[in-house]
Amino acid sequence: MDTLELKAEVRQTGKGHAKNLRKQGLVPVVMYGQGTDADLLQIDARSLTRVMDEAGTHQLVALKVGRKRPVMALAREIQRDSITRQYLHVDFFKVKMDEKVTASVPLEMVGEAPAVADLGGVLTQGLDQLEIECLPNDLVSSIEVNIENLKEFNDSITVADLAVPEAITILSDPSSMVVKIEAPRKEEELEAAEGEIEAGAEPEVITEARDEEE
Repeated sequence: MDTLELKAEVRQTGKGHAKNLRKQGLVPVVMYGQGTDADLLQIDARSLTRVMDEAGTHQLVALKVGRKRPVMALAREIQRDSITRQYLHVDFFKVKMDEKVTASVPLEMVGEAPAVADLGGVLTQGLDQLEIECLPNDLVSSIEVNIENLKEFNDSITVADLAVPEAITILSDPSSMVVKIEAPRKEEELEAAEGEIEAGAEPEVITEARDEEE
């Protein structure tokens, strides 16, 4: 898996500084590690968005601060605006290439389930990511879930059924359901369910993310 790169600069602190950075198209970030002081940094918002949309919290990022050598890190805490989805703040954890790390890796559905194509079943997904542990160089961008053997209603795949490289340890509960084939619901059942939803529906309230000063 290719390593993504980000250029960062040391930033100043103070009341209102984080907000001013964002107005300038910059995002405040922190890079920390075990036994080391935290580095307060700033990164161009467009570059951060491009990299973070691909890396998430499961892909290594090479952070280059000024003229220093790049530091390998994983994004840990990510704050985004609830409406615009713009990145507000990211915490990066420095990794040691000879020490195992944990990460949440997305699951990718592969193939077509015969129970869906032939019987009209409904594919219900219980998990969309998996918690794993491995050395940084063994991290993967996704874990495949082959659904081609789901031929009947109630056929399912659990975490224990997934195949992963030997270097990766799955931390998620082995009994957790990943996907399952449900029988199609009858029209009257759907109408009844829709009626229940409409009767108990409440307006959705969306609040803007609070801008915490550092």
